[in-house]
Amino acid sequence: MALTEQDRIDITDLINLHGHLTDAGRLDQASELLTPDVTYDLDDFGLGSLHGTAAIREAALALGNANPVGHHVTNIVITQIDDRSARVQSKGIGIKADGTAGSVVYDDIVTRRPDGWKISYRRVTARRAALGGRLAGPREVLERYRQAAIGQSADELRRVYALDASHEFPFTLPGLPSRLAGRDEIVNWITAGWKDHRLKYERYRTLAIHDTGDPETIIVEQEALGTSVTTGDFVLPNLVVLTVRDGQITRLRDYVNIPAATAAMGRDV
Repeated sequence: MALTEQDRIDITDLINLHGHLTDAGRLDQASELLTPDVTYDLDDFGLGSLHGTAAIREAALALGNANPVGHHVTNIVITQIDDRSARVQSKGIGIKADGTAGSVVYDDIVTRRPDGWKISYRRVTARRAALGGRLAGPREVLERYRQAAIGQSADELRRVYALDASHEFPFTLPGLPSRLAGRDEIVNWITAGWKDHRLKYERYRTLAIHDTGDPETIIVEQEALGTSVTTGDFVLPNLVVLTVRDGQITRLRDYVNIPAATAAMGRDV
């Protein structure tokens, strides 16, 4: 039996209701949307799959203020599977508190239950390349990272790092981190440094780029050139090992030249 017009209205309302309940923080009402044994697939964000409404609620609470303040769902397409289930594809726009936005695709399986249609499976996939095109490779991501540093743009940094990225400093000083874990920690630390150290990068000079056995990992010999409020013009040589996934940095090993960096800031090693 084909889906009725009312079935399609009910399924559309179900998909739309997700944004209203989530944005309002009404996570305890997840049973209005999801089956008790729902699978919520977030592999594309490096977060694996969540199983059951309790796990989804806990994950949202753990994310806290990093959750979007607005989920806007569009382009709903419903394809019947059988009398009791259908596939629903839709697009989501997430707006964060700082004004940044991202686009995702929701791929759902909805199931007819005695209390109405519910989502039994959802996969969320981020859209990162225009026109279905190729995602940026490590050289392109390197240039985006450099431009974010030159422009001192926190928004661009957030776009260039994966949610679960790591930024490591094999050479460091006592009291300074050797590893930053996760996009938020990385961006917060870097942007705080822009304010505290008052260094302004103006351009980068590439000395050499080396490919590796991994096509998504490159080794970069480079110099950052700029000005310091304290010491004037500076040149910071360093070596970077950059790994990307889906057009974003997943791991950056930043071999900082410590004497050059401290000299630019007018400090002793």
